Amino acid sequence: MIEIEDNVIKQECGICNHITHIKLTDDELEAYRWYLAGGGPIQECLPTLNRVEREFLKSGYCVKCQKLLFDNGETKRLY
Repeated sequence: MIEIEDNVIKQECGICNHITHIKLTDDELEAYRWYLAGGGPIQECLPTLNRVEREFLKSGYCVKCQKLLFDNGETKRLY
């Protein structure tokens, strides 16, 4: 389940149940809502985010699980 409060997106990882947060700018939050409404591919809606951050928003997978699944590396924006 996605929770949004004060531009912070909070989700529980579907693999390990870890809760992860990312803080978006106002423009990024608007673009994320546009993406959720079917506004286009996440890469086009949120080009300011890296692939780990976009995957988190898309799937909810935390950094550690993404590393196990995709070996994407880490990002400093997710906490």
